[in-house]
Amino acid sequence: MKSVDTSLRQYFFPNINEDGWKFVSVMAVVSLVLTLLWLPLGTVSFLITVWCFYCFRDPIRITPVLSGAVIAPTDGIVVSINKEKGPDAVGLQNKNFTRVCIFTSIFDAPIQRIPIKSVVRKVFYDCGKKFSGSFEKNNINNEVFIFSLRHSEGFDFAVKQTATFCSKRIVNKIKVGDEFNAGQKFGFIRFGGYIELFLPEKVEPQVCVGQKMVGGETIIADIKSDAPRIEGEIRE
Repeated sequence: MKSVDTSLRQYFFPNINEDGWKFVSVMAVVSLVLTLLWLPLGTVSFLITVWCFYCFRDPIRITPVLSGAVIAPTDGIVVSINKEKGPDAVGLQNKNFTRVCIFTSIFDAPIQRIPIKSVVRKVFYDCGKKFSGSFEKNNINNEVFIFSLRHSEGFDFAVKQTATFCSKRIVNKIKVGDEFNAGQKFGFIRFGGYIELFLPEKVEPQVCVGQKMVGGETIIADIKSDAPRIEGEIRE
């Protein structure tokens, strides 16, 4: 295995994804023009450019190589864990799942990853009608992308991306029939949103509400384990 680069360069000049370069380039040009017109305004614009660069970073992740491990699909905070039916948009409305919802903010790396080695079965996209920041009540009107996955052992999973505040922020090139390994990149939501991972009924999550997830690294569950769902508490 290659050694991990722990130099300061990785912290101050991380890789960014291809989609981010067009935003950063435009902001850099605007910053240059504003600096020539009025330095204080140019300084503010430069700081916004740095923030934009940071929002599109694409850090290296080390995915655990475990056949049954379900990996966190994104960076962020677990905001809810609930038992419910699967998304009817991808034909899973008659199956029971545990939904793990993760909020990824503008401060999290935006890249999202496949949770387990699997094949894409169905996809669904809705550009949305309203642009709300609320999740639980109004996300049905927001831009969403949902896809179902089938593991080789017959387990069905689903992943749902939900954008907030404005549309055209979900970037995703997934197609039916695509095969992925756990931890492979599949897309992202520009400037944050919600990611919901639907675990099969008997697969209990090994994470708690409030925990920080690291996309492509944190193990959320194990399909080969019969461990019960874990609970957590704040320690000071």
